[in-house]
Amino acid sequence: MELAAIVAGVLLVVGGLVVLAGSGLHAWVARHQGLVVKAARVAGDLLRRLAGPHRRRHKERSLGPGGNALALMLVPGLAAVALPAVALGGLVDNVTGGDGVAGVDQPVARFVAGHRTSGLTFVMRAVSVAGGPFGMAGGALAAGLLLGIVWRSWAPAAVLCTTAAGAIGLTIVFKAALAQPRPPWAQAVGAADGYGFPSGHAAAAAAVCGAAAWLCSVRMRSWRARTGIWAAAAMLAVLVGVSRVYLGVHWATDVLGGWICGLLWLAVVVSAWAAFAQFPHPR
Repeated sequence: MELAAIVAGVLLVVGGLVVLAGSGLHAWVARHQGLVVKAARVAGDLLRRLAGPHRRRHKERSLGPGGNALALMLVPGLAAVALPAVALGGLVDNVTGGDGVAGVDQPVARFVAGHRTSGLTFVMRAVSVAGGPFGMAGGALAAGLLLGIVWRSWAPAAVLCTTAAGAIGLTIVFKAALAQPRPPWAQAVGAADGYGFPSGHAAAAAAVCGAAAWLCSVRMRSWRARTGIWAAAAMLAVLVGVSRVYLGVHWATDVLGGWICGLLWLAVVVSAWAAFAQFPHPR
């Protein structure tokens, strides 16, 4: 089977899973609307209590379109951060020990090296350049400014730039701490330097695409549009990560670690911003 068909199949599967998850979530929320509203109120009450009595005197903000979903992010926020953190810890243990999931690195690298084509290599190089940390940082700034014009607020630019900078910084720290080598250069058809784990490209793509999808979906009324945005973001992040394995500059676990790092930082940013947005601020 051609490698291009495999890549296309992976992207379609990822997009399909996101669509199915979005449809299932929408159906569940529709059947449990009362529970959703009640949970949102409980989350808001809890945050006001934690904020202190001087802020509890403020009137409760009304929830606009997508507000219930935003408030409910506060309840599982800790879990959203803890789950990727635990997954990353397990992956680091496998990578440094050379066992577990790390066992797929060599077979995947050999398979990819034996099935490259000139056309797909050209595409993957372009994806890798556009989806790199610098490309994603520039894209985050551009998307933030564009959304800021629509929102008439500086918030989207702040969220996206914070997301990009944090994801890149997190991977730099992990690379320096773990010092994991990249695949042998003889197998590579792309250029890269430094250590391999985790992939900065994969982390930046997962975090920035996720943040952009979240910001877009917050103000969308149609659940189909929200699901479509998330599916497109997931497919783009996966494609960037796959391009790094294809070019031979990262092991599969490097990319997996990058995705997890990106999702971890995205969870931190979204949870923090959702909590921050619930409170009125003095002018």
